[in-house]
Amino acid sequence: MASSPQINDRTLARRYYSPLIAVAIAVLCLWGMWSAGRGGISRLFSTYQGWPALTDKGANMSPSDPEARFAYAVALSRIGEHHEAIREFERAVALRPRHYLLWMELGRIRSQVGDLQGALAAFKEAVRYAPYYAQPRWQLGDVLYKMNRRDEAFAELRRAAASDPNLLPSFIDLAWAAYGEDADAVRQAVQPQTTATYLALARFFADQGEINGASHLFRAAGDTADWERRQLLKELLAANRFLESYTVWASGREDRDSGSQSGVAVITDGSFESEIDAEDDEGFGWQLVRDMPTVRVARDNNEPGAGTHSLRVDWNGASHPSTSVVSQLVLVEPKMRYRLNFKARTQNVVTGELPVVTVIDAGPDGRTLVQTEPLPSGTSGWQEYTVQFATSGETRAVRIIVQRQNCTGEPCPIFGRVWFDAFSLQKFS
Repeated sequence: MASSPQINDRTLARRYYSPLIAVAIAVLCLWGMWSAGRGGISRLFSTYQGWPALTDKGANMSPSDPEARFAYAVALSRIGEHHEAIREFERAVALRPRHYLLWMELGRIRSQVGDLQGALAAFKEAVRYAPYYAQPRWQLGDVLYKMNRRDEAFAELRRAAASDPNLLPSFIDLAWAAYGEDADAVRQAVQPQTTATYLALARFFADQGEINGASHLFRAAGDTADWERRQLLKELLAANRFLESYTVWASGREDRDSGSQSGVAVITDGSFESEIDAEDDEGFGWQLVRDMPTVRVARDNNEPGAGTHSLRVDWNGASHPSTSVVSQLVLVEPKMRYRLNFKARTQNVVTGELPVVTVIDAGPDGRTLVQTEPLPSGTSGWQEYTVQFATSGETRAVRIIVQRQNCTGEPCPIFGRVWFDAFSLQKFS
């Protein structure tokens, strides 16, 4: 007869403890499920930030959950319970002290109730935990500004704008108001370092009529800003903002006339001593006709009327008389009288409608202010020409144009050469 196997201690322990282990695991699972469910319900209640009663239940169900506390604080702040909200925000940051957003919200609501010292402390913590983010520094700068600690405030706001260029316009506006529209002080406060910042500040100064300040900033922006400068110039000219346009245009030139910082009544390179920029299709320099095969315009050093060069216009066939062969935009003052002077000579000019120089108002109506007598046909030596005109109360700029008399029929050919030199404009009473 076979004997029964002996039961050792290990087998006995397994039989005895296995049910207990199973019960313990089941209890732990149930507790985990209950905790998870409680936490889930708490988070669910926390999403209803417009319902303080629900977010309160969520916070009470998970008192150690910073998100639940935060949600309840937001709900309280929305219904104006600011002091209660502050306490909840403080509990939230105590539970998660390294979360910069919690510190920012605490700082904002402390600022709302007038606790600027408390707001300052909170925003400093937000900056400590997110030193490279724009918003914490912006909020810190804002509360420092409210505390009349202006230098510290602008240091923080400057760092914020450097991190987020979208803040730059607001920063410049604030500096403009804070320093009483003092352009030098605003530039010192902003301390532009990048091309984008130089251009933003230059645009702002141009809008405010700070001509010299804008001009210096555009120059400081460097060659990389040419496209932006040209784009702004087009926008200003399209809006007939001629004074600001001149500032932007002149800031990109080294040959700006040193006799007038304002540019008023200044004809740029009236004696054609410098190369004409054929690409400068906007601005206050000489602009030459394009895409007209019967007309050619060029500087010439053969027998100039003044200096070393003059401008030669070759006509060789039909051309529309209203075409602006050569022109220049010039700033003027309203309700003033001006005298335009220039020299001209001709060679073998044959046409029914001769060249003239016309001055028009550069404003929307384009009204003709004066036109010279026709230049002589055939060949003539250098002659001096003078015409006078008066500006209206709305005139801020005029355009000086070399063109032809109106033709009575088509085609309207012209042949020959004309030289121009020594353009100047003087105001007189």
